[in-house]
Amino acid sequence: MRAARGAYVVVMAMATLAARAPVAQAQVILPEEAKLFRSPQHFGLELRFGPYRPNVDSEFSRSDRHPYQTFFGSGSHLMTQLEFDYQFFRRMGSLAVGASVGYFSVSGTNPAANGSGNTADSSNFQIIPFSVSAVYRFDYFFQERRFPLIPYGKLGLDYALWRVNDANDEVATDASGGRARGGVPGWHVAAGLSLVLDFIDPDGARSFDDELGVNHTHLFIEFSHADISGLGASNKIHLGDDTWMAGLLFEF
Repeated sequence: MRAARGAYVVVMAMATLAARAPVAQAQVILPEEAKLFRSPQHFGLELRFGPYRPNVDSEFSRSDRHPYQTFFGSGSHLMTQLEFDYQFFRRMGSLAVGASVGYFSVSGTNPAANGSGNTADSSNFQIIPFSVSAVYRFDYFFQERRFPLIPYGKLGLDYALWRVNDANDEVATDASGGRARGGVPGWHVAAGLSLVLDFIDPDGARSFDDELGVNHTHLFIEFSHADISGLGASNKIHLGDDTWMAGLLFEF
């Protein structure tokens, strides 16, 4: 009887303490809410690549001269660009302002002075284009229905630095002492389509967001027209092109 009475007292004491103890409140996140969670999104980072051939020879369209094709050939070469966007407005899509920088390089063999052929030396033509753009992405259906295809457009201004290096990797000069380098302003317009890759691995996409703050990853293709010929100024080298580019976009 004493043992039973002792056990009863202990049980009642524990019950009394439990009743008086504060109740811990835990925040419960439902699976549906977890799927919809995203960190704040304000920026975009693009890395893109594509074929490029500056239309230098368009300046000589009224003559038989084709200096670029004669020296560097008629093919296209790789253009690499990096763009950073700030998404400042969101309604029926997103509106952003972006800045980009790129790099293009092509080499050709130097002709002999007597015109008897080419030498073993080569010259290199480099272009470093800078641009600012207004960017609109129509991602309404992705935000509302998770439809992964997003069309977008860009419009902006360019400034391209260029130089020609001789066989000694120095800026080439002509007979009058002129140096083969300069800068050319211009403009561009582009349209593209991106595929949001989150659906391939939803759990991985959420982890990418939780750990690094990357909301979405896109694979895109973009078609562009760049008129980099001086914005109407005369005696400017023509460096634009009509081309396509492809790459990855990270939104964060």
